[in-house]
Amino acid sequence: MNNYDMRKLMRTKQALSLSKYLESLDLKLSFEIIFPKNRWPNIENEQSDEAMYYINQHHTVFQDSTENDFGIDYILGASTSADCWIHILKGRDEIVGYATNIFYELKNQKVNFFRVTFFKQSIRQLKIYPYLQDFRINLFPSDYIFSRTQNPVVYKIFKRFFSTYQMKIAPSLDGFDNKCLAIAKELGFEVDNDLIIKNAVRGIVAKNTPTIEGEINMLWNKINLNNGDVYLVVGYK
Repeated sequence: MNNYDMRKLMRTKQALSLSKYLESLDLKLSFEIIFPKNRWPNIENEQSDEAMYYINQHHTVFQDSTENDFGIDYILGASTSADCWIHILKGRDEIVGYATNIFYELKNQKVNFFRVTFFKQSIRQLKIYPYLQDFRINLFPSDYIFSRTQNPVVYKIFKRFFSTYQMKIAPSLDGFDNKCLAIAKELGFEVDNDLIIKNAVRGIVAKNTPTIEGEINMLWNKINLNNGDVYLVVGYK
């Protein structure tokens, strides 16, 4: 990422809304944003003790959130490849939730990839997610929003989220624009024609991944969670 005016960023409408909501919970929660490739330019090849301090906390949050563990190497890859980290903090420095994003520009098209989002179970039901997502989408206004998921509930949340920004969702039972596939493939996502990435992760990420009856189930019948399949969910106009 290029240089950001952090003061200006933290004064945006979305940042102030997130901050105000966290304060309203009266749990000593706040948030911070870090641009790791600016702070540690060689982070993808070598991680300083300071960077590992944060990444180890990412690992702890992942374990608590998913009741699973893919190992520190998996977390390293997801964290060091990101352009930004957003941490939900308890007290001064305990990370209890985090999200990472990657930003792409391709032929005058911008893509904001919501790489991961995890909350410790202690804060999962506090409805922080909508405020966090609103902040993330406005960090890097884009033509496309990408996210990977095995979770049909997350898909439903993204569908509602995209609609507030007048965006459509792919995949969809109603079909979707093939430009979503074209952009994904050009960026190196190994998707099939249904926007499924096979063997993307090591089996089921979250042990208690929910199931949903109805139309969405028709989409989820196409992927094999035990095989580590995920959907690339795309928001587009």
